[in-house]
Amino acid sequence: MAISQQKWPIVLIDPHRLRRHEEHVSAHADALRNVILAAGIWTTPIVVEWEDLIVMDGHHRLSVACAAGLSHVPCLMADYRTVRVETRRADFVVTPDDIRKRARTGALYPPKTTRHHIPAEWNAACAIDLDLLRVMPALNYSLANGPHRDVDGRCAG
Repeated sequence: MAISQQKWPIVLIDPHRLRRHEEHVSAHADALRNVILAAGIWTTPIVVEWEDLIVMDGHHRLSVACAAGLSHVPCLMADYRTVRVETRRADFVVTPDDIRKRARTGALYPPKTTRHHIPAEWNAACAIDLDLLRVMPALNYSLANGPHRDVDGRCAG
């Protein structure tokens, strides 16, 4: 297992704890799953809003993690003070509060509605064997097994 040296640590979190805020394109997730499974390693962390565990960048990777039966997935924690968000669709308003509401209720945006601008210096990489991510025991980390109880918008399809 290798994680690049960086200012922002990568945290391993149960993918079922993560909240989606938009749908994903199944064909893209399937193609990505084939690439990740063929490589046998996870190389790109999912960017997650730390307070509500909302996926900012990585909905397709989350789908792969769930389909592959991973018990944990590498995540880079962020917040809306440092990550700017905009809409890709003129018919939708996108704000951090709207995203939180959709993630909490499961009323997801269509695919590719939001665009989160992740700071370039956050370019994180890792190389974690998928077998390790499948069998990893529960971590003693509040975000990995925190107080979130509802499952709306999590690891679906």
